[in-house]
Amino acid sequence: MQVVALVHWYTPYHNAGSETTLHTLLRALVDAGHEAHVVTTSQEEGEAEYVHQGVTVHRAGVLGTVPELLDKLAPAALVTHHQETPHAMQYGRTRGVPVVQIIHNEMHHTRVWLHKRPALAVFNTLWIERECARYTPGDLVTLVNLNAHKGGEIFYQLAERMPDIEFAGVIGGHGEQVIRRDMPNVEIIPHTANMRRDVWARTRVLLMPSVYESYGMAAVEAMCSGIPVIAAPTPGLLESIAWAGTFAARDNLGAWISAIRSLLLPDRWRAASVAALERVAELDPRPELDAWVAAVERLQGEGRVHGVRHG
Repeated sequence: MQVVALVHWYTPYHNAGSETTLHTLLRALVDAGHEAHVVTTSQEEGEAEYVHQGVTVHRAGVLGTVPELLDKLAPAALVTHHQETPHAMQYGRTRGVPVVQIIHNEMHHTRVWLHKRPALAVFNTLWIERECARYTPGDLVTLVNLNAHKGGEIFYQLAERMPDIEFAGVIGGHGEQVIRRDMPNVEIIPHTANMRRDVWARTRVLLMPSVYESYGMAAVEAMCSGIPVIAAPTPGLLESIAWAGTFAARDNLGAWISAIRSLLLPDRWRAASVAALERVAELDPRPELDAWVAAVERLQGEGRVHGVRHG
């Protein structure tokens, strides 16, 4: 496998943490039997092409343009970080090459670039991963399960009235699905077992204009990813998302439109995302699971008393 990194500088001429981290990762690929190349965009030091500890470095500008060098190297995967990330993402999209983004900080521009959804994100620390997960939303306003009782028709009405907003409808696992493919700002996502990858990673706000929800598991799952939820005030949703949710009467389209536009504002979204994460922390299921196990275990004892002794 031939892996190429597109970066501004590289070792041994630039040895900051970002460069040495990248070199360590590329060396691991070389040690595993793969080829690793680097295309630099701003480096003036070194030969036009040199090999450093098994990694071949090519200086763009001297040897040709970045697209020319990348096309010549024909990467199976393209690795990048810092300011070359948007250029690598653009190349990856146009050439069909998966892009790996190495993330060294939680700064705003890094989160914006991460928002472009690389094929693989590599974080240098766990806390950076947590921060980026908290503040890097997807860009879709999503409804999970397109049947009428979950709000399928309302979903399309909202999308029709907000053509500047990107919506996504996820095909559900039950009920007759209301599916329309004639709206340019609506994406239909197939039924999936990997909600985290296919839905939550792409969702900025979740809609739940349900006729009935006894609890609302989709809302809680979304909030686990820091996704704000706008919901109809069913008893179940009032209990599950509680103070962290935004509620609107099911038939009041104006209220839904206002709530969506409000939550798409960056500051409002961040506050709602923090609230969502705080609410799900309150819903820690472990005490209830312990109580469940204890209750079932008690049944065994009761069964022995009433079944065996009197049987």
